[in-house]
Amino acid sequence: MVMLGGLIYSRLAFFELPQNQQHTIHFRHHSDVLEGTLLLPEGTSSPPVAILVHGDGAQDRWSNGGYALLSQFLVSKGIAVFSWDKPGIQASQGNWLAQRMSDRAAEAAEAARAVKMHPALAKSRIGFLGFSQAGWVIPQASQLVHTDFIILIGAAINWRKQGIYYTGQRLKAEGWSDSAITHAQQDEALKFDTTFTTKSSALPCQSICTRDDFERINALSDAKVDIMQVQSPTLLLMGADDLNVNAVESVATWQNMLPAQTPRCIYQVPHATHGLLKSEWFNYQLIAEWPIWKQGVYLMMARSAYAPSTLDQLADWILKQKCDIKT
Repeated sequence: MVMLGGLIYSRLAFFELPQNQQHTIHFRHHSDVLEGTLLLPEGTSSPPVAILVHGDGAQDRWSNGGYALLSQFLVSKGIAVFSWDKPGIQASQGNWLAQRMSDRAAEAAEAARAVKMHPALAKSRIGFLGFSQAGWVIPQASQLVHTDFIILIGAAINWRKQGIYYTGQRLKAEGWSDSAITHAQQDEALKFDTTFTTKSSALPCQSICTRDDFERINALSDAKVDIMQVQSPTLLLMGADDLNVNAVESVATWQNMLPAQTPRCIYQVPHATHGLLKSEWFNYQLIAEWPIWKQGVYLMMARSAYAPSTLDQLADWILKQKCDIKT
């Protein structure tokens, strides 16, 4: 029991964010004041900073604990991390459901400017590290503020195609036949095209924006035009077994549309999930689908829950744009 307790304690340490290295930062976007936390590594002068950009959903600054393992690892490598509560979540004002992707991009740019004002970071290199829906946000944000690097994980390209792909993977997991899945996807595409138009996306919310409004105003989102403007050194990591976003499409789009002069490392990670965890253990579309015992496995595996070398690749790119994997 003592040995087991010691093992559990040692694993949980990988999820603990150092309290004495946390600094609260406020910044404004439009009329909203947003709050986030900056994690500074000890003993490092002007460390590079990874600004986390959320995916979909009502996420607080640490994504309900989902960012803890990654953030602790980066800080241990001498990399500062900043993340903030989405508008209307925890300590941040506003309503994230009222945001278009362009609003999210402008908000991320303001976050970068605020972080740059911290006395310890005046000479630091700063970049974005984002997940899933951030595929629409970061390419825009990197054009609004200087960024020394960007990192995208499970990045989506086209809202319509992503939704249809998601449905197909969900139905496949439920045991539907190929023909039935194809028919369901065709029905979804038809419904999408009749529901979401340029006119509908421009309509204001009737009162307080809801989830339906959020989907309506963002349904025509497509990252291609913005990818063509990206100048920041870019790391794109897509899990080969991603059930949420079509990894093949995302890799091909970034390879073909990123400007030729932009440094890049674009890679489809074998046996990895949407969030780059090992797919043999954690390949679900939603974390809420994890059985309790899988949560225990994740805690015990800690850093080894990620696909091999993934965390090191992230750190290497932030520190020196080093790409040891095939592109």
